[in-house]
Order: sequence, then C-alpha cells, then structure tokens
Amino acid sequence: MQLNEIDRAEVLRYLGHTGALSDDLVAAQLTVAADIVLRLARPRARYRLFDLERTDGVLRLCGTALALEGRDIRLHLNDADQCILMAATLGAETEREMRRIQVTDMALAAILDATASTAIEQVCDSLQRECTAFAAERGRFLTGRFSPGYGDMPLEQQQTLCAVLDTEKIGLTVTAHSLLTPGKSVTAVLGLCPKPPAIHADTCKVCGIADTCKFRKAGISCENSVCG
Repeated sequence: MQLNEIDRAEVLRYLGHTGALSDDLVAAQLTVAADIVLRLARPRARYRLFDLERTDGVLRLCGTALALEGRDIRLHLNDADQCILMAATLGAETEREMRRIQVTDMALAAILDATASTAIEQVCDSLQRECTAFAAERGRFLTGRFSPGYGDMPLEQQQTLCAVLDTEKIGLTVTAHSLLTPGKSVTAVLGLCPKPPAIHADTCKVCGIADTCKFRKAGISCENSVCG
C-alpha cells in the first residue's frame, strides 16, 4: 500500500486552521512533517469478509467469536447481511520520530501528529475504495466505516476484532486498555448490503467526544466516516 502525498488542507483542518495559510514558518513545518511521514510511514492493511447472523438481538460474525455490541453498530449494519472487518496502520517508525521531536520542538511535533493522522485516514480511504470495488463486483453496496469507540460500541471490542483479523501480521496490536499500537492505526467495520444502505446515524450524535469537539465548536464537521 503506497502513500505518495499528504493532503495539507486536511492537516490544517486537524490543527484547527481555517482560511488561507499566511504563516511561512507553519508552511515550512508542514513541508518538513509531510516529508517525515512520507519517508517513514510503512502503511499496511488487512480486511476480511464475514457473513452476519442475528440471533436474539445479538449481531455476530459467522465463524468467529466476535459479537458486535451496541445499538449504534447494529443500526449502522441494519441493511447489511455481510460485513468487512478492516485494519490499517502507518507502522511504528513515524511514531518513534514524533516522540523524538517532542523533546526539542513541540510545535513541529504537533504538526507531525496532525500529518500522521491525515495520512492514516488517507490509507483508510484508499482501503475503503478497494472494499467498495470488491462489493460492487458482487453487486453489493458498502456502508461507511464504524470503529470500536464510536457511539456505544465498546472500545474493548478492539481486542476481539484484532484477534479475528490477526492484525499482528501487519504489526498492529492492542494494549491492555484496548488502545491500538502503533497509535496511528484504525480498525473498522463496514457493512455489505443488497441495496444502497440508508444512513441511520448522524456522525456527531454517535461520537463520544461531540461535546468537546474542536471541529464542532468551529461550526464544521470532522467528516468522520460513520456516515460514509
């Protein structure tokens, strides 16, 4: 999986910057941060298709020990009879460089963090396009991504989800507190539907940090992919 460029407008949005960039120092640091991520990131990803079964209100992935918990994920997959589990990571090198830079230059470290966040989202978007094509080849329609920790889907589901996907094969593990490591990593569930899925959830309504979200305070959306 290749990462050839960084969407700098998206990096600025992560940093809470709006309008044209006039600060030469920030522009230079954006270039440095993008160069670091493009040089050090080693994007890797996995995805697998599963049939879904619904028994007594419990949504399970056939052939696995994973039961998807929470009303929001059940609603998100309401039109789906199959799902894709996906995982993606930038690898550990970018994170090590961020920790090193934090010691001497916190401003650059913050920009580098936003750049890496943008990069992993680009990787996920690329993987989702691949999954969309995979679904289309089978005459199916794909929902947006929904990750553990969104809405009322427990973050603890990371453990079983990563075990089912065997994410250690791409260098992605889960801590005892259900956090992904390396940190610039994402897991998600996408539904495959026989017809175009209805949008059942408003992104902000199912987001766990809606009350403190800097994007929402600025009157914009983070464009989280819960709604596609």
